[in-house]
Amino acid sequence: MSETKGPYHLRFRAGGAAPAIESFATLDEALDAVEARWETLRHQAVQVLDPRKILLFSTAELEEMMKGEPEAGAA
Repeated sequence: MSETKGPYHLRFRAGGAAPAIESFATLDEALDAVEARWETLRHQAVQVLDPRKILLFSTAELEEMMKGEPEAGAA
């Protein structure tokens, strides 16, 4: 995925009616924030949005990403 100018947005439900939104300059920074707080965010309908606030990654897609890639030689 080519990276365009940010900001990229991390949207999640922090307990209130309205979702919380954090903005990051790059997609890598947004994904790093998700990874660092995944154990908490995974239960909060997390989404990563592009600069136009169009969905890039849903909770299900992020969950697959957080599982990591299989190790080489693993069956």
